[in-house]
Parts: sequence; C-alpha cells; structure tokens
Amino acid sequence: MALKPKELNQLNVVSFQTNFTRLPNVNFFCQRVNIPAINLGIALQNTPFSDMNYEGDKLTFEQMTMNFYVNEDLSNYLEVYSWLISLGFPDNYKQFNLKESSLNFAANESRTSDMNLILETNKSNPNFSVVFKNAFPVSLGSIELDTAATSLEPIVVDATFAYSGSFAIEKIT
Repeated sequence: MALKPKELNQLNVVSFQTNFTRLPNVNFFCQRVNIPAINLGIALQNTPFSDMNYEGDKLTFEQMTMNFYVNEDLSNYLEVYSWLISLGFPDNYKQFNLKESSLNFAANESRTSDMNLILETNKSNPNFSVVFKNAFPVSLGSIELDTAATSLEPIVVDATFAYSGSFAIEKIT
C-alpha cells in the first residue's frame, strides 16, 4: 500500500521571484532562472572481476543560469555587462571600480554579491528561499537583432553565474 504524501500541490514553474541586490533591473525582467544541478562523484574500487562503485565524498554544483528580457534602454543588460567587464578586462579605472560607475553601487559593494531566489506556493505566498553566496557573472549571452524577423518577439539574453560553495535552500516561515 502506497503512502499518501503530506503535500499534494506541485511546484508551479511560474511561481518565483528574484531578489538580486546587485541587479535590480534584471529582477523585474527575469523570465527564467534555474536551481542548479548537484552531482556526487563516485569512488571506484577495482577488483579482479567487476569494478565496484561507492558513493563519493565531493559534491559538484553547476552554475546558476537565468535569462531576461532586454529593456529598451539596456539598463538590465548593462548591469551584468558592467559587472563582467569590471571582473575581467576593464579598459579604464572607472570600469574596474564599479563603485564609481554610472550604476551607482553602494560604497561597500564588493566584486561578488549574494543572489536570492524566492519560490512561491500555488497561492503566490513566499515558501522557500534559495540563496547563492558570493555570486558573480561568468557569461552574458548575445543580443540578436534581425531585420528579417516576421514578428516582434522580445529580445531575451542568457546570463550565467558562479557562486562559492553550495547554495542554501531554507523554508520561509
């Protein structure tokens, strides 16, 4: 006899909010975000007959990806772009130091930022918080422009973020 689960409601694919402090314009236009996959390595024990698999001792966390609509003034695209430039290959000191850039980050802003994803119930109440500590962008997708387009679809850009260690999932009470 199968046990009846405590919770019968499924997690809804559209029931989430993003709260990325460093990316306020991206928050509003965020279309898709993922909770990354987790992998546990395996230890292999060689034997004369058949190799034996045992649970590993190290978890690997994939990077967090999201995509968002690009707004007309590019402010959300430029948030990620400027952050990436400051980390990777700035042309001048203003690009290197985001505190002095046109984005006006707080004076104590570091090169990383915590990123928070809120999962909601089917009644749109906050249910779980997923926190990525010390996140930073590692890639920003291209903006595709096309004069042969037959419909005016919004431009969507992908962004990928790395973070330190694991991510935390906590119930919101």
